Order: sequence, then structure tokens, then C-alpha cells
Amino acid sequence: MPADSRAETSEPPSHPQPYRAAWPWVLCVVGLDYLSTLGYMPSIAFDSAGRLAPLVMGVLGLVTVLGALPVYWYIAGRSPNGQGVLALLERHIPGWLGKLLILAILGFAAADFIFTRTFSTADAAEHLLHGPHPVWQRALSETASWYERNKDILPDSVSQALSGWSNRQLSATLLLLLAGMVVGIIFRRGIRRRFVQLAVLTVLLYAALNLVVIGSGVLFLADHPERVQQWWDAVEAGDWDARSTHAAGPVNTAVLATTSVQLFPKVILGLSGFEIIMLLMPLVKGRPNDDPAHPRGRIRNTRKILLAAALTMPLYLIAASLVTTLLIPPEAFRASGQAANRALAYLAHGGPVVGLPPGETVSPLFGLGLGTLYDASTIAILCLAGVSISLCLADYVPPYLHRLGMELDWVHRLGALIYLFTAIKVLVTFYYRASVDEQRGAYATSVLVVFTAAAFTAALDVWHRRSHRFWLLRLPVLFGPILALFAFGLAQVVLSEPGGAKIALWFIGFTLVTSIMTRFYRTTELRCPGFDFADERSREDFEKLKTLDFPILVPHRPGRHTLAEKEIEIRSRHRLPPELPVVFVVVELGDPSEFQHRPVIRIMHEEGRVVIHVTRCASVAHVIAAIGIEMSRVGVAPEIHFGWSNENPLTANLHFVLFGHGNVPWLVYALLRNSDLPESQRPRVVVG
Repeated sequence: MPADSRAETSEPPSHPQPYRAAWPWVLCVVGLDYLSTLGYMPSIAFDSAGRLAPLVMGVLGLVTVLGALPVYWYIAGRSPNGQGVLALLERHIPGWLGKLLILAILGFAAADFIFTRTFSTADAAEHLLHGPHPVWQRALSETASWYERNKDILPDSVSQALSGWSNRQLSATLLLLLAGMVVGIIFRRGIRRRFVQLAVLTVLLYAALNLVVIGSGVLFLADHPERVQQWWDAVEAGDWDARSTHAAGPVNTAVLATTSVQLFPKVILGLSGFEIIMLLMPLVKGRPNDDPAHPRGRIRNTRKILLAAALTMPLYLIAASLVTTLLIPPEAFRASGQAANRALAYLAHGGPVVGLPPGETVSPLFGLGLGTLYDASTIAILCLAGVSISLCLADYVPPYLHRLGMELDWVHRLGALIYLFTAIKVLVTFYYRASVDEQRGAYATSVLVVFTAAAFTAALDVWHRRSHRFWLLRLPVLFGPILALFAFGLAQVVLSEPGGAKIALWFIGFTLVTSIMTRFYRTTELRCPGFDFADERSREDFEKLKTLDFPILVPHRPGRHTLAEKEIEIRSRHRLPPELPVVFVVVELGDPSEFQHRPVIRIMHEEGRVVIHVTRCASVAHVIAAIGIEMSRVGVAPEIHFGWSNENPLTANLHFVLFGHGNVPWLVYALLRNSDLPESQRPRVVVG
């Protein structure tokens, strides 16, 4: 089959994973992030929606099943090798517009991952600080007193910066971040067998403990149905006790439904972790006979993960929200309350319950023992969620940027970008004072952008796949409304908490600026790893051209002159004798925004002249230099003859960087000097 006619149905994995795991075990890795949201979501839901929290969580469950699940179900089938949204966008939006869009999404994805780490660690610190076990409290008191005794040794600027902050919260968060970094170093090779085993144990323990705590609460409410009725009466009366909304009086079902839909973006963090399934897809074991281009077994098993996550987690969240909203006193959810950002842990410790006398708990199991175990497991899963995100980040952002020419080689080799992300996590923790509440807006913005981008990509892919139909029949009927829903949620969050969008945009700006600067710096790298050939005849003819005694290569741009006119001009100006054979090189640009490219060569004979016709190119200069280098490795080094160009140097260089052409003779010469050929064997560049 001709190389230039092959359809690329999927993106190859940027880092092939030698280790594969059965889908239930990969589901547990997903659960580190997804299930860990139980540590903070019931508190966030009540803080945002008050007594409407269970209804709002129900809307989030519908969004998960009817929105996120169909989108990622589709993307899993269209890009099964781990790049997901980016691979589809790159396929349908080529050129610099597509690259800039991808960079923007990468920036938001990086922000999402970083806030997952810092937010989860900050909430783990909440569980650590407010766990009432005497050993914990004694250790924390000693740490705080040590800081007070030794803070004078810190620089004045640092002491002043820390003086107005919650030192206990900040210190605990930084300590847990450090512990997570140590775990990340241990598993620096990526998500492999040992990490999966640790994830399985952690998730199963945490899921079991939540089943006990939430299940006990549900059984208690089943035995006391009057509590449910009292809650519903308060909801219908408009007594919501919500921070984000209020009602002037009694409300009907339509008002409740509308308000719950409007509030669902406030609890979108309950979906955090769902999108990581696409990044873990290369880890999923498929069938032994799977086609690497379209591994049906892996796709099927990944969809099992999506379905299990979409059906299980909303049930946990709705039940947890119902139990905590009906049983925990509203004041305990406030910033200084014991249930703030740890509502289920509050119940597990046997905290005071609405309507029960002091000292009486929902279940005889609740108390110091179960509460301490619950706190420890919550801290473990929140910290491991951050580690799993960091490992995915290492396999996601740096390889993609490097393939686009937007990460330096030494940065890629040393993994310096990961260290930079680590530094950013520490800075984010300091900036937000390790506060769970203050990070919520930026985190929610990043999550919603990721889901909006996924819905947009799925809709775009459907539109392109139906290109042969009438435009009305091309409309993505399923994904269009889902896209509108996520876009609505994104607008709601940005309008209500613009600070989060500003922080996320800083990530975008940083990603764009550093990536574009790196791309400019790397433009003179030899980035053509080899050639494909349109047919076997072209391959044979190219091998023969390498054996010419004195090959003369003449780049030719069709349209200005015919081949005959070009030959007359080049022979007269460069004083080439008629008996000396000339080989013309015609380069047809493809997508100049690509960095590495593997051009397709077709050897043609036109008007008695040999023409090397090259397609699928990102840069004219790189292709000409690569042909010269390839011929020099076998036979005599060719001469490459150019005509004179009247282009402005600045314009020519800009055209080269952005559009793959411009200032070609000088750049070919620079590229040849960067090759590993000895100077005596390098092709010569002649400009006349």
C-alpha cells in the first residue's frame, strides 16, 4: 500500500507500557482519585447548596451517567492508546490553530492535575489536624511549639509571610506533600505492578470503611423516616441554609429542579478523577490478538471501567450527601466546624448528631477507633491520589510537548518538567495558604474545561465522520447538548468565582510562552528520522541515486518556472556542464506546525528529468538537508544548488518557523552543520 495513502486511525502511545493490568485493578487506580473525593465532597456540597445538597449531588450523578460517560465511552473507542482528546483534536484541527488549542487544553489539564495534588493534600491535612486521636494531637502540638521556638532562624521575609497564615494547616500540607514526593520517587518508573497492588489495597479498605459509615447512616435514616420528612419539608419551605442560593418562600418541584441544575457546577469536583481513565487506558489489559491500531479488547475493558465508575461513584456521593446533610448540625460544616471538609470522618468519630443526646452516636461502631482508622485511610487515599496524578502527568504532558518540539531535549531526558511541576505545587500551596476552600474555584474551573474540551472533541469527531452527509444530518445530536451543559457549568463557575479562571489562565500563559520559545529554539534540529516511499519502484530509484558519481540536487518550486527553464537557469548561473546530471527536488509542504515528520518520497521522470517528489513535510529545509545527508552516507556527498532569494531575512526566518519555508539555503547549510557527518563528507550548499 502506498505510504501516503495509509489512514492513521489512532495515535501511537507516546510511551509503550510493558505492564498491563486487568481492568478491575486499573479501576482501583482510578478510584484513588475518584473515590478520594468522598473525603471532601459531602462538606463542599453542603457548604454550596445547604439542604439541597443531596438533590444537587443527584444532578451530578445524572451528569456523570448521561454526560461524562457517553463522551468518554466514545473517545475510548476513537483514541484507545492514551492520548484521548488531544489525539482527536490534532487529527481534526491541523496546523497552528490546532496546536494552540492543544496547548491551551494541556495548560488546563496541567492545572487540573496540580490542583488535584494540592487540593487533595490540603484536605488530607484537614483530616490529620482534626483527627481527635491523642497521639496525633500531641505530635501536632509539639510540632507547632517547635516552630514557635525556632521561627527566629527563618529569614524575616519568610516569617512575615507565614505569620498571618494557619501554620498548622500549611505545615501539615507541606509535610504530606513531601511524603507524597517520596512515594512518587519510589514509583518514579510509572504505574506498575507494585503501585497497582498498593492502589487495590487502599481503595478496597477505603471503599469498605465508607460503606460502613454511609451504610450505617442510611440504616439510621431508614429507622427514623421522620428525619427525612423533616428535611424535605424544610426544602419545600425554602429553608435551604445554602451559601450559594436562597429561596424567598415555599418552592415547587420545578424550582427545585432548576436550582439544583444551576448549582451542579459547584459540586463538579465530584467528577474529578473520571477523566484519568483515558490516561490509564494504555495500562488496561486487552486480548492477546488485539490489533495495536484498534485494540478492541482494551477498548471493551476500558468501557467496563467507565461504566463501573459512572454507576458506583454517584451512588456513594448521593448517599454520603444525604446522610451528612440530615445528620450533621449545619454549624459543624462551617469553616471552624469539626465537619468542615471531613464530614464522613466527623460521623465516623461519633460527632454530635442532630436530634440525638450528647454522647449518643448513629452506630455503636462509631467512635475513636473507627474514626482514627477512617482518617488514616482518607489521608492515605488522598495522598496516593496526588501521586497517581503526578505519575500520569509525567506520561502525559512532557512527551506530548516534546513531540511537538515544545520541550528541550535535556529537559525531557532529565524529567525537569516534573520537577518544575513539583515546585509549582509548593508555590500553589503557599499561595492558597493550604486552604481547601480557596483552591476550590481554580480546581473546579480546570475540571470543567477538561470535560468541556472532551465533549467538544467528541462532537467535532462525529461531525467529521459524517462529512459525506447533508449538514443537518451531521449534527452531533448526543454530544451537542452535553457540550452545552458543560459549557454552561464552566460559565457559571467562571462568573461566580473569576479568581479561579485567572489562576488557571496563568497556567495557560506559562505553557504557551515556554512552549513557543522552545519551539523557536529547536527549529534547527534535525527532526526527520527517515523516509517512507510511495512505492517499491521509488525506493529502488532512490537507492540508485545514492550511487551517482557527482550528484547535483536542485530544489525546485513549481509554478514559477518549468523544469526546463529551471535547468537552463541553474546551469548558466552555476556553470554546470550539460553532461553533468541534475536531480530536481520538489517538496510539497504538509502541516508545518508538526515537529518531527517522516516524509514520503516518490521518484518521478518528467520531460526526461529525474524528480524527487516529497510530500507530508513539515519543513522544506529539513527535507532537503535530510535527502543530502542520506545520500552522503552511501555515496559521494552531493552538491545542493539554490537560486538567489530576495526575501527579507526577518520575514524569511518567520516563514520558516511558522510555515516551514523561507531562508531555505542558509537553513539547509545550518542543518548540515548540525549533522553527525564528518565535514569532508557533508553536502555542499551552493547559492548563485
